Amino acid sequence: MSGDRADKLAKVFNETLWADLDFSGNIELSSRSFYPTGVFAVPGDIKVEDWTAPGVGAKYIAYGSLSITATAITATGRLRDLGAQQDSFGSNFPGSGDEDAARLVAHNLADRILVELGFGRSIFRTQISFVSNRSGAKEIYMMEYDGTGQHALTANGSISITPSWSPADDRIAYTVWRPGPQVAITSAIGARHSFTQVTGVANSTPSWSGDGKSIVYSSRRDGNYEIYRADADGRNPRRLTSSPGIDISPVFNPATGRSIAFVSDRSGSQQIYTMNDDGTDVQRITDEGGDAENPAYSPDGSMIAFAWQKPRSGAFDIFIYDTVRRRFIQLTSNAANNERPTWAPDGKHIAFQSNRSGTTQIYSMTLDAKKLIQLTNRGSNEGPTWSGYPTR
Repeated sequence: MSGDRADKLAKVFNETLWADLDFSGNIELSSRSFYPTGVFAVPGDIKVEDWTAPGVGAKYIAYGSLSITATAITATGRLRDLGAQQDSFGSNFPGSGDEDAARLVAHNLADRILVELGFGRSIFRTQISFVSNRSGAKEIYMMEYDGTGQHALTANGSISITPSWSPADDRIAYTVWRPGPQVAITSAIGARHSFTQVTGVANSTPSWSGDGKSIVYSSRRDGNYEIYRADADGRNPRRLTSSPGIDISPVFNPATGRSIAFVSDRSGSQQIYTMNDDGTDVQRITDEGGDAENPAYSPDGSMIAFAWQKPRSGAFDIFIYDTVRRRFIQLTSNAANNERPTWAPDGKHIAFQSNRSGTTQIYSMTLDAKKLIQLTNRGSNEGPTWSGYPTR
């Protein structure tokens, strides 16, 4: 393999590993400008005093080496506890010889580091589906969690919006115009799944139960937009709401499956409501006026993220409602409109759409809002939905 090719793959690996660990929100990386010089490939290369000195102040060091051939890249990764002066692991992480493989090898090493440090499973191999008009029509796209690998899933040539990723597998439900709005289901590899619904009746904003066996959506089959629940293939639909207003954008609590959040304008403006999964015990969550939309339950079901244009605010921002403490937490401010939040499966990151740059793009941030990255930049992009953890 040429030196240029090896250098490029090594750069992709190193940049991906650093970005993964930095965006995890779990650890603080020491500034590279203070790193000691040298090669750090084997335990004998590590001098504790160099890495614990003022400026670096590290408690752990991830180190190792890369082997790159024409057909393969392998990282030998180690994690040393500088206090105990011992490695918690030393493992090989293999992949094929292209840039995607270099990123995957880095993701796998970063994931192992977080697990060894006690932070649990990472989001580094998760994906995000979203809507983009870059082809001329609004289609469903997908990308890696960090914005790489963007590609189209649909080619309907009409309007495809509001994707919702099943927490249980790779199915993505969405709304497509045929010519009116209908529920459709695709997979992360583009395979279509059937969804039974009444022809000519508007159906939209589908969302999955935590086990992937049920879908909730909004339908006009009885003359007004109401919330329905059906099997994953659309069979056995059952109406859950009955109000003079428009009820839309329902989402299951993925942890319990026994509650549903949704949007309704029954009070005169769009607000967030919750109800039991059989339609009983309807309660209004947002009680300060304005317009609220796009509810999304956290993976553990304890929080609801949503977009809220509060009275006199002039823009939508992302808020969280803590269902246990019954309080609101504002995540964005003073950055144009921020809408359609979606949770990462770790419950520590949120992706959302924002027009803060002048066009609507997808962003991702840690829950404490300390880390923020822009994921898209081509065309107008909206409506992100985060996958669950990969099954393999």
